Amino acid sequence: MIYVQENTIHTSKENISYQYARFLNQKVKYDADVLGEYINFIQTDNDLAAQFQEGNKKEIFASMEGLYKRLNRDIDVTHMYFIRTDGTVLLRVHDYNRDNDVIERETFKKAKETQKLVHGLEFGLKMNYTLRVVKPWYVNGKLIGYIEVGKEIDKIIDEYAHLLGNNVYIAIKKDIYRDAPDFVQSNLKRNCLVDDYYIAYNTFAIPPQMGSILNGSIEHQDISFQNHEYYVSKIDFSDFSKKKLGYIVFFQDVSIEHNAMYSSVKALIIMLILISSIFFILGYKLIRRKEKNINALTSVLNEQKEELFHASQKLQKLFDLQKNIIILTDGKKLNMANQSMLDFFGFEDLGHFLQHYNCICERFIEDDTFFHLGKVPNGENWVETLNHLSPENRIVAIYDKDNKTHVFSISLNEFEDERFVVAFADISNTMRDQIKLIQKVTHDKLTGAFNREFLDNSIHDIIREIEPNHLGVIMCDIDYFKRVNDTFGHNRGDEVLKEFAATVQKSIRNEDYLIRWGGEEFIVLVKVDTIESLQIIAEHIRTAVQNTYFEEVEKITASLGVTLFQENETILACIAKADKALYTAKANGRNQIQVYEFLE
Repeated sequence: MIYVQENTIHTSKENISYQYARFLNQKVKYDADVLGEYINFIQTDNDLAAQFQEGNKKEIFASMEGLYKRLNRDIDVTHMYFIRTDGTVLLRVHDYNRDNDVIERETFKKAKETQKLVHGLEFGLKMNYTLRVVKPWYVNGKLIGYIEVGKEIDKIIDEYAHLLGNNVYIAIKKDIYRDAPDFVQSNLKRNCLVDDYYIAYNTFAIPPQMGSILNGSIEHQDISFQNHEYYVSKIDFSDFSKKKLGYIVFFQDVSIEHNAMYSSVKALIIMLILISSIFFILGYKLIRRKEKNINALTSVLNEQKEELFHASQKLQKLFDLQKNIIILTDGKKLNMANQSMLDFFGFEDLGHFLQHYNCICERFIEDDTFFHLGKVPNGENWVETLNHLSPENRIVAIYDKDNKTHVFSISLNEFEDERFVVAFADISNTMRDQIKLIQKVTHDKLTGAFNREFLDNSIHDIIREIEPNHLGVIMCDIDYFKRVNDTFGHNRGDEVLKEFAATVQKSIRNEDYLIRWGGEEFIVLVKVDTIESLQIIAEHIRTAVQNTYFEEVEKITASLGVTLFQENETILACIAKADKALYTAKANGRNQIQVYEFLE
């Protein structure tokens, strides 16, 4: 029983580190795709290519400064390089006065070797961990150089650490910082509490056990620190070259769970001692009676049966002390169940339950998010299938007596005669937190519109839903929005963004998608038959915005660029087309619609 409870606590916490790593990888992949599309857009500028080949650093900077500031504001871009074919830097847009040094990073070397777009995470000169996207630049089939765009990922790590509610540490091997500038090493030495590692990032005090956590081979363990119990897990931290830099360490407070477990363990030990004492006394009495009178054996055996029956009842009560649902089964027959299960389903006793159901598994909800009977292969029963699954996949949803859905994490322990003790730990609150997390991850906090993560994760499903119709892409941008912030302040600017999103949402259909792309830019995805019907929808949006009264600001307008998604292109390439049409609408006087297909 101790193992069951400890395993239940760990099972509910282990998924956090895996989920964190998955979110981080998805975010890096998504940002790399976005930066790659912007590099493609830059390399289509023939005038810029000519300036680069002439080595005209000043003109390139004049051309790119505005775009760099926009990318820095909207998507946190922190680096933009123009690199010659020999690897020397012609221009750092983010640091104009530094040039002519040679780039030795692995991402650049790989792009030079393969002559393809390459992205990866690497340390820079200041030892900041940065996503770098590098692409060769060809003009008329001739390589003229390379463009690199990058962004530091500290904000990404901090964002997800906050959302998951964990204490996070990033530990980097000391030899990684061997060539770092003095000011970097000086800052890190303040957190040098471990022999072989610097703590480069932390959201909580560094415990004295950190050295054994980092140097040990155990990936998961429990520690005590500052009068709290923590469940510690770690994952490898590597760069683009697959070189292991150190670890990301997660601390999750499990004090409440452990206190409850220890109380339960104390009660269990007392009961076991009492039961053991009872059996010892009974055995002693039986032996003494057998020695005195063999003829009394029958009555003694009957008495023993009665005592065993009472002991069985006491054991049942012991099981009933557990708050988790606990059953004994071979997957076909339900042999024992505790009171928590009967209360959950609203039955008086096990016999009453078995009059309605043969197995608890019949109450599993068929939802592909969770395990259910539809996932059991032919020739197996549900317990056999669960026993082969990893802990994070042993999750089921069950209706209670009031038809309310609960989510349980299942742990199994082999008992005897191919039977298992199966424990169901209610993790409904944890799952609701994860659902809330998904809501946060997929929606823009300010406007309530969908965000980029939603687009990245859902675009393939959206395209399938729309088929055989066409996917129309509308990019909207509020005209002169900077004036709103400068004149009325950023708080009023935020209110304008919320009112603008609400206006657009009211002017489109329930089946359409409104996505905040960045700053004052929004994307609308709609199902249409022709480019003309897409224009009509865009005009409806433009008119709605123009006719809406915005408090204090009174009137604003919007410019829109529209295009149709083609089967042979990526969604980011399609958005780039709509962005080009939007740029034309801005250049032609704003408060208008431009169609990419009509610009060709």
